Amino acid sequence: MPEASQDKVAPADDGSIVITFQGQSHTLTVNHRPLLNFYPGWNPFALHVSLLPLPVLRLRHEQGTEALWFLDPSFNYRASRFAALTPEEQNAIVDALAPYFKALVNSALEALRPATLQLTEKVRNLGRVLCEELLAAWLERFPPPGRFTPQMLPQDGLSFRAESPPLKATAFLQLLSVARGLTAKTSPVILSPYGGAILRGFPLLRLPDMELTRFADPAANIVLYIGTLKPSPDIEIAVIYCPQQDLILMERDTDLARLIPQRLLSLFIGNPDSIELAPRELTVDFGKAGLSGAFALGAASSLPTSVPSLPGAWPNRQNRT
Repeated sequence: MPEASQDKVAPADDGSIVITFQGQSHTLTVNHRPLLNFYPGWNPFALHVSLLPLPVLRLRHEQGTEALWFLDPSFNYRASRFAALTPEEQNAIVDALAPYFKALVNSALEALRPATLQLTEKVRNLGRVLCEELLAAWLERFPPPGRFTPQMLPQDGLSFRAESPPLKATAFLQLLSVARGLTAKTSPVILSPYGGAILRGFPLLRLPDMELTRFADPAANIVLYIGTLKPSPDIEIAVIYCPQQDLILMERDTDLARLIPQRLLSLFIGNPDSIELAPRELTVDFGKAGLSGAFALGAASSLPTSVPSLPGAWPNRQNRT
């Protein structure tokens, strides 16, 4: 649908295609000549005129295929692909969404409790392909996350946060050892590498080549995405991603790891459930049941997914909200 009820694309009396925007009519042109009809089977279904420097017209074929047109300010056809625009036009478009992407990093990717942004629905309505192109172009402006394997860890350890004490390699290895299968668990849990807190996980990303579960430690103020990368069907690599430190640790290096931030941010844009279903309670209190310290680091992920019968106040781990 158009961005507002008075903005629409419709034929004029003379057969040309007219865009009505803020009460003003503008003839849609190609090579500055009035457009009389679209290709057979194609029809416009959404017009975006305020989000980006260039208007974007989305079209859909009767068989379901979608396409988009970039228009210039006079509603003349410019291009059908982001890559076909000039570098100046591309930069201007990415600049327009840069504040939103930065806010998304702060509110969803790095936040202990992710929150939605009002602008997300408008951005999502640009279409998945264009959203991912713009997100990728924005991320390319920054250095990629640092990638480590256990063999590359400094002897004195590595910290997820500059103000936190370094963690020895054994702590990372134990977390990597429980990374497989986390997304298959109804209520995955692990022990925080910074202490005895038991972190409640949220299976977030399930793709053929990448599975990630989100954990957040309120005491250490860190967010961890733990899971596996599958660069090929017969290879599975355990991985830990900490966005606050732009750090990726994995069993062995793979170029697929560089896509983790883009995949997660794209998910936050395209799927509201990825934020709305995240648990409000970040930790599980086993202390009341006399179980604190009963697990080695990371071993809590092997807990049963159904709630056993135990004394004390056991939280309802099936409730993700």
